[in-house]
Amino acid sequence: MKRPVAAAVAALTVVLVAGCVTRTTDPGSAADPEPSLATSLPPLIIASPAVSPAPARPRTTSKPSRPARTGAPTVRPAPADRPVTPAEEHPVVPTSADLRAALLDPGELSGFEADSGKDSAAGGEGACPALDTDFSGGATARADVLLYNGSTTAFIRERLRQHTPGEAKAALDRIRGVPRKCARYTTSVNGLGEVAVTVRSLGAPGLGDGSAAVRIVMRPRLASIAIIENLVAVRRGGTLILLTHTAVSSIDDRLTSAAISRAVRKTEQVW
Repeated sequence: MKRPVAAAVAALTVVLVAGCVTRTTDPGSAADPEPSLATSLPPLIIASPAVSPAPARPRTTSKPSRPARTGAPTVRPAPADRPVTPAEEHPVVPTSADLRAALLDPGELSGFEADSGKDSAAGGEGACPALDTDFSGGATARADVLLYNGSTTAFIRERLRQHTPGEAKAALDRIRGVPRKCARYTTSVNGLGEVAVTVRSLGAPGLGDGSAAVRIVMRPRLASIAIIENLVAVRRGGTLILLTHTAVSSIDDRLTSAAISRAVRKTEQVW
């Protein structure tokens, strides 16, 4: 994504090259099964009304009764991005003021505060054209916020873009195609030199009218660290909700899921 964010890691300034989710300590290889955010959705997204169990029926066999299942309920998987309907072509179109009102606040994510720093002008754009955009082009309204957790050196950036439903759907298709087009590439970043980047598909949560997610792992040649970024996009009509969660060495998938779920819920509260 354009306009990468600069982040300090120990004595080394780590520049995020892709500005655009239980804890993952090893980003894995391309041969590993696809990780998924769906299993990390917070309870309020997957909870359903309590239902009293039906009375047990007498059993006619001598087989022992199967113990009741416990644990988390089955998570609703990400739906296929549904076709744009005629009703969506003339929706209530949010303004920039609406988008700003729907942005995440620092107090909504524990330990995070607003980061007023400007994006770095570091190089790196152009190495993966499919990622080299923040989807501002053609948007009728936009809003951005950057949140930072100093104790964990994690960033969460939210971008809201207002497009037509068809344009927002095309943006999700573009993100889904990134692992095929830019699975592995190398770019040069000011202050870090050569950075090896890998991009993998990430199971997306079932939110909005469609969603897409990828995991980006960046490894500077001059440092034994990995910068991991979860990029999640959700479409609500023509509104594109883009969220990136970036951390060093390991990433908390539950935090990514909680943040994108909250971001979608806030838009529903505003319009």
